[in-house]
Amino acid sequence: MAIREKSLIEAAIVHGLINTSDRDQAKLEARRVQRDELTTLCYVKRLSISRFYHAFAAMQQLAFLRPSQIVIDHKRLKRLSPAVIRQFRILPVLMDTQHDQLAYVVTDSPDNPALRNQLPRLMKLEVELCVTDPVTMEYLIHQYSGLQNSILMFDAVDQVNDLLNEAYLNRASDVHIEPLENAYLARIRIDGRLQEHGRRYTHEEGISLISRIKVMANIDIAETRMPQDGGAKHKTPLEDEFDLRIATAPTKYGERITIRLLGTDNQLFTLQQLGMSDGALAQFAEIIQQPHGIILITGPTGSGKSTTLYAALTQLKNEEVNILTAEDPVEMAIDGISQVQMNAKVNFASALRSFLRHDPDIIMVGEIRDSETGEIALKAATTGHLVLSTLHTNSAISSITRLRDIGLEPFLIASSLLGVIAQRLARRLCQQCRESYQASDGEKTALNIDIDQSLTLWQPKGCPLCGGNGYQGRIALFETFWMDDEMEALITEGADELTLRKKAKRFTSLADDGREKVLQGLTTIQELKRLGLIQLFEEVAA
Repeated sequence: MAIREKSLIEAAIVHGLINTSDRDQAKLEARRVQRDELTTLCYVKRLSISRFYHAFAAMQQLAFLRPSQIVIDHKRLKRLSPAVIRQFRILPVLMDTQHDQLAYVVTDSPDNPALRNQLPRLMKLEVELCVTDPVTMEYLIHQYSGLQNSILMFDAVDQVNDLLNEAYLNRASDVHIEPLENAYLARIRIDGRLQEHGRRYTHEEGISLISRIKVMANIDIAETRMPQDGGAKHKTPLEDEFDLRIATAPTKYGERITIRLLGTDNQLFTLQQLGMSDGALAQFAEIIQQPHGIILITGPTGSGKSTTLYAALTQLKNEEVNILTAEDPVEMAIDGISQVQMNAKVNFASALRSFLRHDPDIIMVGEIRDSETGEIALKAATTGHLVLSTLHTNSAISSITRLRDIGLEPFLIASSLLGVIAQRLARRLCQQCRESYQASDGEKTALNIDIDQSLTLWQPKGCPLCGGNGYQGRIALFETFWMDDEMEALITEGADELTLRKKAKRFTSLADDGREKVLQGLTTIQELKRLGLIQLFEEVAA
């Protein structure tokens, strides 16, 4: 370990990554699993090692550089021999600064007493240290010390395990391994944004990685010209196990692979924890208590639809009701609910038909994908069952158009539908380091605020707690649409989406909900722009 374990843990406590109780519990757990305390803390708290190094850097008032921020200073690199690079674990880097008389050097060993004594002589300039994590530093050292072939022995099994563990520690949803013209790139999706992993792989290494993952997923290693799907399980060093959904696809420069991490977060949210406004929450809680009808949750992949469904089911679950779910896949087990996993022989339609013979009170269907599934679900909703399901649509009201497009009768939709929730996930501002600023006139206009009015908004800064991104986790934005007699009549008549939107009285747009969360300092106007909701603001205003 480049920095002493004790120093890293103390820095993490100072900067709020962990507390003393976490440290004490980790000591006990470390003895049980026979691991060092720092590794145990990483997996118990799901914090990557880079967070601890970031905290140490902050405590020493040194800049911390993530892999994407490291730009090697090739001019000054020539002054350092490979032996010096390896001895001191240093590399010169370029920094966006006005101090031309300083040499900036990145290291994972800033507490080495020899560094500050020797480096000014070696660099011929005053030296300013920057810090990065040891995984990144190790890769850089082997890349720039001329030993990448002779010293760095590539083990595909270890590399895949390290990549999956890193994704787990960063609470990532997906891992992408994709070929470029001259290398393989690994990216991890964290809080909805893809971030490049700390190193790139040669083509030979990339092919080895993909072959290893194919073996794990029990899919054909030799087949590289056709897409394939499979699944696997992965165990962390502390024996936490989660599922992997794996898909391959051929590309111009070689085969790529995408890994979806499932079941890494075993926290079941309550309705109150979803982040709905008080009004939307009260309406949703009332609607799900109806004895029959269908409620739809819509949104793109990865927008939190399953989380909302699970929260509703948790609210509804009691010993007096029989709840059955059809899922592809089952993302989280809930005690007291019968959950059925879809497979090659069981699809949503066949599962639904079977459910009706098991005396259900509440049915959850993972997704309505076709007319057969939709028709069974809607008929079940009209025959005394509460049905919850999802659709892939961009808005709540467009789900009605989608149901009609797949062949469902308007009268059946109107008579069974209780309401629709559309979702998006925006990155949540880190509440520890966010900075206030005065909104511009353009921002006030986008938020429907009078430009003559003073308005304070919040922007990201970056700290060890959020990994320097300025954001920590995500927050759901909700669009809600609830049925009433007028809507039922309009849907039966076949009214178009624009008419439904104009006439809807029990409707709150994604834009409105996003605006409120920006004003509360929970997210940023930049996130709304990224999600396309600023345009929605303008549309609603028009």
